[in-house]
Amino acid sequence: MQKLLTRILPAAAVIALVSCQGGNTGTNTAALADSLAIDSLSTVVMTIHNEGMEKMMTIRRLKERVVAVKDSLATKKGDTTAYFVTANLLDSATNAMNSWMTGYDMELKDKTTPEKKAYLEAEKKKIADVQDLMSSSIKGAKTLLKEE
Repeated sequence: MQKLLTRILPAAAVIALVSCQGGNTGTNTAALADSLAIDSLSTVVMTIHNEGMEKMMTIRRLKERVVAVKDSLATKKGDTTAYFVTANLLDSATNAMNSWMTGYDMELKDKTTPEKKAYLEAEKKKIADVQDLMSSSIKGAKTLLKEE
């Protein structure tokens, strides 16, 4: 219910503001369309981010297991290469998410409408790439650890 409200309320507020202002309907319609497009893009970006954040605990758990097996193999003079690479990939996924979050401009200050749209499109691609890295690192670790 809360997710639905967070998607509907911004659009409803824009519609209410535009309808109260009167004036040029074409301009108001274009402004409304732009605002809805920006809200929609922002929602997509944050949805992808939230899905990625749900994977962070899984990555942390898998990293601990991979490192434990690697360390165990190292004491027995076994080959730890695959475990070392997998642990680094899991770290890369975590670092990519943290880096994306640090750089993301949620407020979109000092940007024109076209700049906001372009920025959000670029961020959607970046966070989708982060999520792909997270998914592939999880899959690789589970395969290495023979988990399902």
